Amino acid sequence: MSTTTRPEKTYFETQREALIEEICKSFDQVLLNLNHLNRSLEGLAGVGQEFTEIEALWSKFDTVMSQPVQPNDPGSGSGAEGAQ
Repeated sequence: MSTTTRPEKTYFETQREALIEEICKSFDQVLLNLNHLNRSLEGLAGVGQEFTEIEALWSKFDTVMSQPVQPNDPGSGSGAEGAQ
């Protein structure tokens, strides 16, 4: 029986494998960072939702405060005449 031994890897093959391994590790790190970013954005959106009711209240307050003040009409019988 003849045993064939595989020749040693060339410099190119060794470097290629090292670069592929480095690229795989970098992709794993990118995926990890994207997942972290996604969780942060979801948290930010959740915090924003908590302020929806407060924003609506301030919006109503602003609407009421921006309306012009109307003076009382003396002919409308607004309580001041009934006291005499």
